[in-house]
Amino acid sequence: MRRWALPILGLFLALYVAYPYVTLWRLDQAILKPDIRTLDTLIDWEILRRQLKADVKLALIDKAQTDIGKGGFAGIFGGALTALLVPTLVDSAVDEMVTPEKLVHNEKVDGLRRQGKSLARFVTYAFFTSPTAFRVDLKDPDDKDAPTITTLLELTHGRWRIVALKLPPPETWLKGSGSGNTGPIPPPSS
Repeated sequence: MRRWALPILGLFLALYVAYPYVTLWRLDQAILKPDIRTLDTLIDWEILRRQLKADVKLALIDKAQTDIGKGGFAGIFGGALTALLVPTLVDSAVDEMVTPEKLVHNEKVDGLRRQGKSLARFVTYAFFTSPTAFRVDLKDPDDKDAPTITTLLELTHGRWRIVALKLPPPETWLKGSGSGNTGPIPPPSS
């Protein structure tokens, strides 16, 4: 029986290591087909939206606090207005924009679909951060100034699912330029 234990363990380990990469391939295929049903099994939309809402609110309020620190009436008024309006506006925007339909009908995705190109070309890094967490860094290969977006997959109930995105600093999405990643993302809190 021991003769079979090592090969079976090796096979199990190989399947375990390959599983998140297979999930990424399935995600790529589901986005390009488009196959919303498969996307729903590969992305935990509720957890993802909750995490994005918290991160975007925090980033915008931090930016407003910085503007307040610059002084002047405009900085103080803008910061106060931001702190008042950000929670409602962010919740509404994330609920509207973070959906499988918006993902598969994104202008960039539509262009890649027409050209028959894979989204794999956006992956700059993909590896485990723990036995149940897998990190994928994405960057537009056609834009050298494009920011990096980090995606976190988590192994729950025997399957890998996207549960978090780490966006670049607000300056890059408010102004549409910039580069860099703010660093690795922690696992989401449930």
